Amino acid sequence: MIPEEPLAKSGDRPVPLTEHSLQVARYAAAMAEAYRDHWRKILGEEWTERLCQALVVAALVHDLGKAAKGFQRALNNPRAPWEFRHEVLSAALLLSLDDGEEVELAAGAVLTHHRDLEDQKLRQDAGWAPLPEPDLERKIRERFHQKAREMKAFWEWVRTFWENQTELSSWNLPKTPELLLPPTPLIEKLERDLSQGEFFESPKALALLLARGNLMAADHAVSAGVSTFKIHFPIPSFPPPRSFQKEVGDHRGDALLEAPTGSGKTIAALRWALNNRKAGERIFYLLPYQASIEAMANTLQKMFRKEHVAVLHARALDYAFREHFESTGEYETAVEKAREEVELNRLAHKPIKVATPFQLLRWLFGIHRFEIGISEMVGGLFIFDEIHAYDAHTVALIVEMVKVLRKLGGRFLFMSATFPEFLKNLLREALNNEPVEFSLGKGSKDEWTVHFLRRVRHRIRWHEKYLEDLIPTAIDAVRKGQRVLIVANRVTQAQEIYRRLSEDLSGVLLLHSRFTRRDRVAKENTIMNALRGKGGEDVNVLVATQVVEVSLDISFDTIFTEVAPVDDLLQRFGRVNRYGEHPDGVEVHVATSFNADRLRPVYDLDRLQTTLERAPGDGTPLTTEVATSWVHAVYKDGWTSKECQKFEQARGSFQKVLSSLRPLHHFVEMEQEFYGLFQSVEVLPVRLFSEYHEHWKNKRYLLAHQLLVPISLGTFWRLNKDGSLIKRDRILIANVAYDSQLGLLPERIDLDDSFL
Repeated sequence: MIPEEPLAKSGDRPVPLTEHSLQVARYAAAMAEAYRDHWRKILGEEWTERLCQALVVAALVHDLGKAAKGFQRALNNPRAPWEFRHEVLSAALLLSLDDGEEVELAAGAVLTHHRDLEDQKLRQDAGWAPLPEPDLERKIRERFHQKAREMKAFWEWVRTFWENQTELSSWNLPKTPELLLPPTPLIEKLERDLSQGEFFESPKALALLLARGNLMAADHAVSAGVSTFKIHFPIPSFPPPRSFQKEVGDHRGDALLEAPTGSGKTIAALRWALNNRKAGERIFYLLPYQASIEAMANTLQKMFRKEHVAVLHARALDYAFREHFESTGEYETAVEKAREEVELNRLAHKPIKVATPFQLLRWLFGIHRFEIGISEMVGGLFIFDEIHAYDAHTVALIVEMVKVLRKLGGRFLFMSATFPEFLKNLLREALNNEPVEFSLGKGSKDEWTVHFLRRVRHRIRWHEKYLEDLIPTAIDAVRKGQRVLIVANRVTQAQEIYRRLSEDLSGVLLLHSRFTRRDRVAKENTIMNALRGKGGEDVNVLVATQVVEVSLDISFDTIFTEVAPVDDLLQRFGRVNRYGEHPDGVEVHVATSFNADRLRPVYDLDRLQTTLERAPGDGTPLTTEVATSWVHAVYKDGWTSKECQKFEQARGSFQKVLSSLRPLHHFVEMEQEFYGLFQSVEVLPVRLFSEYHEHWKNKRYLLAHQLLVPISLGTFWRLNKDGSLIKRDRILIANVAYDSQLGLLPERIDLDDSFL
């Protein structure tokens, strides 16, 4: 007689426990096969074999505690909750076997695959008394045994399943579930073992982390309907490589690459990654900005197919939702598709990840279930593109992260259009070796390289004036038929320039960070369509702040900009004559006068001064060689004193975070510290409250979120001090004016919609 089979999950399609357990085990076995060689390097042969065995055993057993009468009843009747952690019984099954490191690894992963080790509910169900009182301890033990006895109804099924699994059949189960014991001793032993030193210095602690991380990853994937851990993907047919692309692509090991934008760094990086990939380890393509991530993801998805490329950043759900909402016009359909896409990308499933470094850093800050992320990064191939674009604080975090990932078998390619020597030295220190350096033109005399390096897209013109003084010249350029980009360093400055230009010209648009997400996307689409000749509203002038450096793949005929650090200036120039549509080059205009008090919160003034002191002369053609030399000169002495202070503070703080990490544990304080890295707050303009409330009432939450505006912490504190922020339900309402053309106006109270 075949024993009755319990369920792993209920719902429209109930999932039998056998099916779910075997799928998770197959997924886990594929992960072990993909990472085995990398585990050997960081754990050694003995611990690797223990981990491989323990992971599959844990996958087979992790949900067997669901084979209890009360749990099965609760699956079909939410009003009759079981109120006991099923993983406690699953771990108790393992602990009834012969003792051994494999059993302990498996049991530790199983016990914590839903809750962290310090979770009070988990500990109490496992027999841990919060107070050393005999009566309390007795009640807790009795409760465990009561729940264990509920497995009796399915014990024959458990025994049959167990005996049919090769990985389990050599161990004998107890004759009856009444013989199971609470896993309290396991908790005590795990806490002792994990209390010593840093986790990545101890093979056992690291093995525990990997056992838990990979078990959770496998369980999440299978529960989401993903049954296969992807290892292989189609290899694209690359065009014949340029000399530097071939050199980088043929190299094995860590490398630094300095090559200008547009020279083909991406192809070089992909050739390097494919040449260095050994098994199923993941490829991480890391970029500093969300917009560039989306563009790179589109490129890689065309090369490797979408099912192999994941996109990870803080606004991924918004991006996916907008794409589906624009194509379908149906909210529920767009939300469902967007959430499915984002959740799939978050799984340890797709072998190529396009992300910001913060998506990796979050795991090292001990974010909930951080073991999943660290497990996936073992042996990874990490491509850091545009490494020059990060500030001193973020570079410090990256340097310390690289040190950890290096210990976990990571290999690295750092790329930059301009690569200051001091930054190379910091990365050499992090890698603890001498990475091979490559650069465009280094030792290469081929015709394409020579032409590329000598190509002139811009001629720099310096003006000892304020940016506002250049407005008449900008207007003349527009009237001569040029499309003009004007870049200010402050939002209020950009708003005022926009007002003045709008009085004399048509086709003037404004773009900065203080628009709602909805309005900013609409503006970006208008700009992109106009500049690509797709009709719609004409754009003669775009007035923008620093957001234009990273958010739009567009090209103007000329630019008028306030002075900024050299790398930011070059990014701005990159939005002019971007595609070489003016073969002889165009003039780019820089205003060198500025209000120091207003600009001090935005930029390091010492960096601005050095940028001006070491700049090429007026009228100089900005070839790649000239621009590179300029950057190297500005950063010759490394960070400014202010930047050095930020770097050391960030490095010291992050080192303390790393030393506090413990597998199977979760520290809320470190999670809070991670989210504190993002120096902005989102507010709702009071004028949009009714629309927001209507969306929220109708459960159209993503449309409601499109109405929020990000502001800096400085602006937040100023508005808070002025009494212009109101907390209403879930959001902060800014009682200041908002205009769809100008954006948020913190200096103006919105009298028409005031809450005060």
